[in-house]
Amino acid sequence: MAYLADTHMHSIYSYDGQMCLEDMIKRGISLGLLYMTFTEHLEFGQITLKQFLNRFQVYSDEVDCLQEKYPSITLLKGVEFTNPEKYPKELERLQKLPLDYIIGSNHETLKEQSEKEVSTYYKKILTMVKQGGIDSLGHMDYVRRKFDDSCIEVDLLKEIFSCLIRQDIALEINSSAQRRKGLDSFPSSEKLVIYKEMGGSKVTLGSDAHRLQEIYDGIPVIDERYDFQKGLYLKRNFVSLSDKD
Repeated sequence: MAYLADTHMHSIYSYDGQMCLEDMIKRGISLGLLYMTFTEHLEFGQITLKQFLNRFQVYSDEVDCLQEKYPSITLLKGVEFTNPEKYPKELERLQKLPLDYIIGSNHETLKEQSEKEVSTYYKKILTMVKQGGIDSLGHMDYVRRKFDDSCIEVDLLKEIFSCLIRQDIALEINSSAQRRKGLDSFPSSEKLVIYKEMGGSKVTLGSDAHRLQEIYDGIPVIDERYDFQKGLYLKRNFVSLSDKD
């Protein structure tokens, strides 16, 4: 079965989103999607926790109303938490919300192109994964938007994947790499080969859409290219879409 879901997108409830929820849903239905997960940003420096919690209540209520209006598609509530390893108390607070899905992402970039900076970037990701409390690791090598990360130590990469598998955290395959930089995906095909060789199987697919035309963009190509157990999170539980008829 085709992966008829998009598990990473940002509406006007995110500081950089440009879409209202209803327009997003109409777009998703027109594309034949069965599931859409709205993953609004929690990025300190852009928003405070109090502001996020107030905004979440409004966002959550709107999603509930729109779910009644559009019963043909399942609407899921998520958050993309930037560098949650720095904010364990705030992450604990998030886990008490009626969320379906929490993405953990590292949005910190490199100061310069160097092996040390690349290593520092990935060590932050390792710390995030070790801490746990997230459902998936978002766009793992997002740093490739601006820098070459090919100097990463394979042992460090394997340690991250080993920890993901041990913690039962999914790896997100993010299609925005294609439209943003003409890359294959975040993470790269080479990293995904290593993940699979280590026994990694659980993945989510997301477009990281901020505009209507970006919804589901590139996901069918990624779905066809990579053989993993593809799914999404419903009430913080992984639901496989690969096994559905």
